[in-house]
Amino acid sequence: MEAQLSIEVEDPLYAIFEQHLHSGLYDEMPQDKFVQDVVDYYWKTLTLSGHIPHGMQKSLETDLTLDVKDMLKSKIYGHFGIGEYNRTRREKSTTT
Repeated sequence: MEAQLSIEVEDPLYAIFEQHLHSGLYDEMPQDKFVQDVVDYYWKTLTLSGHIPHGMQKSLETDLTLDVKDMLKSKIYGHFGIGEYNRTRREKSTTT
């Protein structure tokens, strides 16, 4: 009987998203700048770790942009923006 090799590949998108979101750099910037920076950083990470066909770059970046926008909407839901989300998050962490 052959042993099956199980390889887990962790996608760094959420970690990159969280790092950018909690950095404080985007508290007063437009959300589009945040989204673009996350997509750009993630794209660089992908291209350094493996080969991605050049012909797929545009459609993948479009999908990534939509994914990051959805992630951001979900994460900061109920807040007026990234700045308010981070202020609320910091206040909660200092009271606990």
